[in-house]
Amino acid sequence: MTAIASDTRTWLDPATQHAQHAKNADKETIIAQATIMTPILVSDQRGYACQADVRFDAITVNGVERRSFASARLYAQYGECTVLQRAAQYRFTGIVRNAEYGRMPLWMLVDTASDSRNDTVTQSRAPPWYRRVVTRMQHAFFRITETLDEQGRILVPGMTMGVLGQDYFDAETPSEPVNDTYANAVEEYFRKAGIMHLMAVSGGHFVLLASLIRRIGMWLLADRRIIAVLMALAYVALAAVVFPGDSVTRALIMGLMGAVAYACGRRAQALSALCWTVIGTVILKPDMSRSYGFALSCAAVLGIVLYANRIERVLSHVMPQPIAQAAAMTIAAQMFTVPIQVLMEPELPLLSVLANLLVSPLVSLATMAGLMGLCCAWCVPWLALVLVRIASWCTLIMERIATWLGGSDWAAMAWPGNAKGVLLTLTLEFAVFLIMQYASHWLRRRRIESGLPGERFGRLPAQRVRLTVWWHETLHLLLHG
Repeated sequence: MTAIASDTRTWLDPATQHAQHAKNADKETIIAQATIMTPILVSDQRGYACQADVRFDAITVNGVERRSFASARLYAQYGECTVLQRAAQYRFTGIVRNAEYGRMPLWMLVDTASDSRNDTVTQSRAPPWYRRVVTRMQHAFFRITETLDEQGRILVPGMTMGVLGQDYFDAETPSEPVNDTYANAVEEYFRKAGIMHLMAVSGGHFVLLASLIRRIGMWLLADRRIIAVLMALAYVALAAVVFPGDSVTRALIMGLMGAVAYACGRRAQALSALCWTVIGTVILKPDMSRSYGFALSCAAVLGIVLYANRIERVLSHVMPQPIAQAAAMTIAAQMFTVPIQVLMEPELPLLSVLANLLVSPLVSLATMAGLMGLCCAWCVPWLALVLVRIASWCTLIMERIATWLGGSDWAAMAWPGNAKGVLLTLTLEFAVFLIMQYASHWLRRRRIESGLPGERFGRLPAQRVRLTVWWHETLHLLLHG
């Protein structure tokens, strides 16, 4: 119901109507009052310098101003980009048209026909003070990461804030750009190796932060309610300083639920929290139901909650406990995310489990070092430089692993990218699950029966058959006497 209501509202919005039905929508210039919702990034279109997502407040077409609530992707030239700030409201002169790709339904192309920049972009309302503080912290952090080598400039911001270094637009202190060929190659290797998810802020950032606060609070013998409040404040602060994403939204909501449970002295119930998060998010923001990022984040958490412990018990029979735990987390998450990934990219990752195992010892250190560097970049630059260099050493090893595995011919296998591919993936995963179940029973029987006389009684296939026969005989006696 909420999805239908949201789509109807979007369809009837004046901006959407203008883009759909205006005869010269691609050429007719309008005036739009809009608020910038995301940080300013490098444009993915030729002919424009930067891009950002905006929410319209009003549009003026042929001298008639009408209220609007539509969202769009803004594209602008370098001159206009230098005055743009997140959370500020502007008056734009440009063209509104249907998007050719991407999640946003509309594009707002700032008109550059006028020689005066003030004619096309005029600020109506400045961003709030806290947003200016966050922007200053981010600028300081990126200025420090520019002193790193190429891989550090690309990967450290990705590990820390969820945006790769080559995608960040810095109009205040323009520097030597990252080599595009190398940046694209690194991104492709990470994707093929199955560790591209490390370049997005997810629940791992929130878990690390919560664990640190909880350990410090317990060491100081602080009351659990105080620790819970500090955890909630840390969650909100982290969500404010990193790049906004659908996985951040999911992690923030679940983290706040976990903090409330901790304050009440109750054990956190991840599955219930995930269900409430999905229900509430889809009701309040129905467009999230079409988000691949939100679907992947929720699917990964669902797989970890349901099957990570079971897979760990099976793997612990044949490998050390730390390796079994890391492998179980990766396998459980990919069991649920691969069917979604094949819709995005028609290929099946083959070496992702190995890649995640190899980089897992470095992820926590790189993430914490990057976050601490972000926090002190604006006030203690020398300490931030030390921290980002530590993070860069970790990302260097990750880059070597991604290049080694992602560049291999065995990194990925071509796979159907439609509903057929999803069904084939689910069938393959079900077959692997049955094999692991049988292997788990076999290993458990060998361990228990080793050196003991007699026959073990348990849930064996032969006993299930006998119990089924007993059940049918019982029903027959009850129904027919």
